[in-house]
Amino acid sequence: MPEIVTDVPRPDADLMDRLSAYSPSDLGHRRHFGFPGPEISYQETAGRTTVVGSALTVRIPPEDSTMVHKATELVEPGDVMVVDMKGHTAHAPWGEMTTLAAQQNGAVAAVVDGSVTDTHAIANDGFPVYARDTSVKTTRLHGRGGDINVPVQVGGATVEPGDVVFGNEDGVLFVPREDLETAIQQLEAEVDAEAGERDRFEEGASLATVTGAAALVEEMEPMVRHHD
Repeated sequence: MPEIVTDVPRPDADLMDRLSAYSPSDLGHRRHFGFPGPEISYQETAGRTTVVGSALTVRIPPEDSTMVHKATELVEPGDVMVVDMKGHTAHAPWGEMTTLAAQQNGAVAAVVDGSVTDTHAIANDGFPVYARDTSVKTTRLHGRGGDINVPVQVGGATVEPGDVVFGNEDGVLFVPREDLETAIQQLEAEVDAEAGERDRFEEGASLATVTGAAALVEEMEPMVRHHD
């Protein structure tokens, strides 16, 4: 039986504001989970971008976007539509009209484990979309089922409703809502560490010395040869 959950808690607004000052790539140095595979990529629909939002999740069967249309009615400002269609790419469940409907209620981006269509029109609206691929063949409204605001999988990453969606033009990642403050602390630590590394670069230290790679190479005791 299809399931629709309407009372999803969103991340703390102050923490989200703090998160927006950082880059997702900085968090990639500190965390191991929440990263979809590289097949979920930015579709260049908004130029340079930073996405910070709350996941509104949708799970649909291939070829049927009924629940995607319904989910646009449940969008709250700051939400990111996260659509799980099990990697099916032949039919696109996301396009110009779903973008307009979601934007109207305050959505800031969409992540689709499948294809997207109408990328030129979406780019005119400056709406960030991450997806596996593009397709001119679209889904239909068959009413075969689906769910809204349930746990989903996107590119191998598990996403819960209300999780944090954090992305830029390099990619997207997900942070459990309850881990957001820890993630921000990790970001702060990473930025501070990089600032210290830059200072050492300016003093003339090599990258391998600064990062500790030189010490690790010494421990491996490599055979060093000089080319004649």
